[in-house]
Amino acid sequence: MERRKTSPIIAFVLTATLAVCSLTALCATRWSTPSLQLGGDVSQYTKPDFISLVRVEHKNLDTTMTTARVNLQIAMAEKNARLMARAYDAIAWNHFCNNKFSEAAKTYERILQICDSSGHRRGVAISYHNLANTLTMMNLYNEANEYEHKAINVAYELNDEELISRFCKTSALMYINHHLYNSANELLNLALNIDNRMSIRTNNKSDDNAYDYMYMGLADFRKFFDIPGDSLLNQAKIKNLKAYKIFKSTGNTSATFDVCNKLMFIYLTYAQKSTGSQRQLFLDSSMLYHNIGLSAMEKTGNEYAKTNYLLWSVDYDIETKQYGSALKGLEAVKTDVEKDPLKIFYAGYGHAMAKYLEAVGNYRQSFEWSVWTTKLEKQQLNRDFAVKSAQLGLKKEQDNIMLKREIDLEHEYIIRREQEIRLVIITASTVLLLIMIVILTVVIRNSLKRKRRLGQKLTERNDELETQRDQLEAINDQLASSIDFAHDLQTSMLPTKEQMDNMFGQTMIFWRPLDLVSGDFYWASQSGHRKLFTIADCTGHGVPGGFMSMLGISILSDITLMPEFKNGQLNAGNVLDIMRDKVIESLRQSEESAMALDGMDMALCIQDSDSMEIQFAGAFRSLIIIRDGELLEYKGDKMPISYISDNPRPFVTKTISIEKGDIVFMYSDGITDQFGYNEKGEQSKFASRRLQKILKENSSLPFDELEKLIDCAIDNWRSPAQRKTVPQTDDIIILGIRF
Repeated sequence: MERRKTSPIIAFVLTATLAVCSLTALCATRWSTPSLQLGGDVSQYTKPDFISLVRVEHKNLDTTMTTARVNLQIAMAEKNARLMARAYDAIAWNHFCNNKFSEAAKTYERILQICDSSGHRRGVAISYHNLANTLTMMNLYNEANEYEHKAINVAYELNDEELISRFCKTSALMYINHHLYNSANELLNLALNIDNRMSIRTNNKSDDNAYDYMYMGLADFRKFFDIPGDSLLNQAKIKNLKAYKIFKSTGNTSATFDVCNKLMFIYLTYAQKSTGSQRQLFLDSSMLYHNIGLSAMEKTGNEYAKTNYLLWSVDYDIETKQYGSALKGLEAVKTDVEKDPLKIFYAGYGHAMAKYLEAVGNYRQSFEWSVWTTKLEKQQLNRDFAVKSAQLGLKKEQDNIMLKREIDLEHEYIIRREQEIRLVIITASTVLLLIMIVILTVVIRNSLKRKRRLGQKLTERNDELETQRDQLEAINDQLASSIDFAHDLQTSMLPTKEQMDNMFGQTMIFWRPLDLVSGDFYWASQSGHRKLFTIADCTGHGVPGGFMSMLGISILSDITLMPEFKNGQLNAGNVLDIMRDKVIESLRQSEESAMALDGMDMALCIQDSDSMEIQFAGAFRSLIIIRDGELLEYKGDKMPISYISDNPRPFVTKTISIEKGDIVFMYSDGITDQFGYNEKGEQSKFASRRLQKILKENSSLPFDELEKLIDCAIDNWRSPAQRKTVPQTDDIIILGIRF
């Protein structure tokens, strides 16, 4: 049911963008030289200097129109029909780019007359093709189909395989738009055979092969929504992946975003049919091709592709229940749709609105949008096209039969030649057989000798491998011993539980490193009547994180020995400011430094023994206070203890009054970002909300029981009954103090 709701959006926007982008790429002429501005009197040009226009990018249209008209006057003065046709072609393309399709069609008819009268048959074929493309943009599908078939017939007369392939692709696209998938596949198979022959000659896959696969994939994808079947969807994916591989190797940016456009919709369709982790995998694949295609699209400036990517974003946001983002996307699409003179994406916008309204529970308006969109699509579908296409298809089928007969005759000749060659080979083989027997006897004898030598070498090699294995085991033992020593060294720098209890009373230290050495650490110290306690989350974990934690502990130790700290001149924010400066200095961080992002997040408090107040400052970490069963949260600054490209702000100190019985908690993101399974059986993060609920509801328990409760909650989250255990993803530290 869910796939049927989303399929009209995907199918419509995919075909709409393909119609605009592909027709633009296929109908552009191949006369391309740099654009140039001309001025002054026409008579100053002694020879015609024909300048082609910037075509696909649609830039400098006014300049290129002036150039084309100057070139036309020169060509008419010299009575050069070929050059007149090229000048008119530039004018027609200018009209096409400005959406003046009627003027473009009249100009292409003029070119057709010139080429026909001058006997330029290839120009006649291209003119028919350009007329067909222009009439398609005017929704005159019958006339467009007739001209495209005329173009194919002339191309067959000329035996021009490149033109036949290109014209077949354009006709196939029109068939796909009208759900004539079998006819489209016949044309695309013919084009693919031609392009394969040309690729064999050049020993290289070309963009033409990629377009064949892409259009075949489009036909399968569109047919999938008319006649659902997983095989069609799989075929669409395979063919588009082939096209993407070729476009990527040839560096065709325009075609790359076109095929990525189709792949992202194919994977999004897979996601709509799937659940759980498999669904997320397909969503990630769709997002991957979305990002690749979007990057390629931005290089071309194609506005129709931009609208299509916006519609994909809306569908993706609805699938992932990001309705606020989906609504913003719909507003952006509406702006683009209202500016579109061709009204290509009206139906796609209507489907997206209907799905969004249904998702947010507005079923009445969703139904109204669905009815409006269905009527619009019926108006756009030209049923006469199917009848006319079938009539013209009969002649093409006869031509295909004749072509197949010629291929069969050529195949029969090849078979006869192979039979003659085979007879010669058999005769020669008989003569050589006796010689081969003698040679084989000698080879077998020598082979036995080589096998004996090889067996001896194999034994020696096995001995060598065993020696290397023993060496690797020794190295592994040495590394394990080094890591154990690093763990002991790190632990020795941290205050013990007894030291923490003597300093603050009742404390809880929940410390669970991902590896033996941790990037998360806690620390506390007392200098005079001032007590400092903190937790920190360093970049990385394991040995690299351990090095960062030891750097942080060393800096903290130096700060607490400073006279300014002892006499109260340094508050909590000042301590974090000094920490940041020392980390940047120690790691030599700068804009160009590879370690510019290394550092740590911290929550730090200073308690004055003479008062019931604490100072708090945080770098991306918060402070939690449980008071009389209520939870109070004090958020830290959104800045790390590391290099910041912009001018860093001083960390803010918050002074908090503490009452007897208050419990203070600080924790790293290792527990809140831990993946596991929620109540619906879906994978998600543990989240701060779940941890804070546990702390709030169980704050009256002794700390040792609370530690066991948290430990059990994390394990159950990672590995509920009958579920595969999710591994721990990061170091975890929670520090609690009861006042």
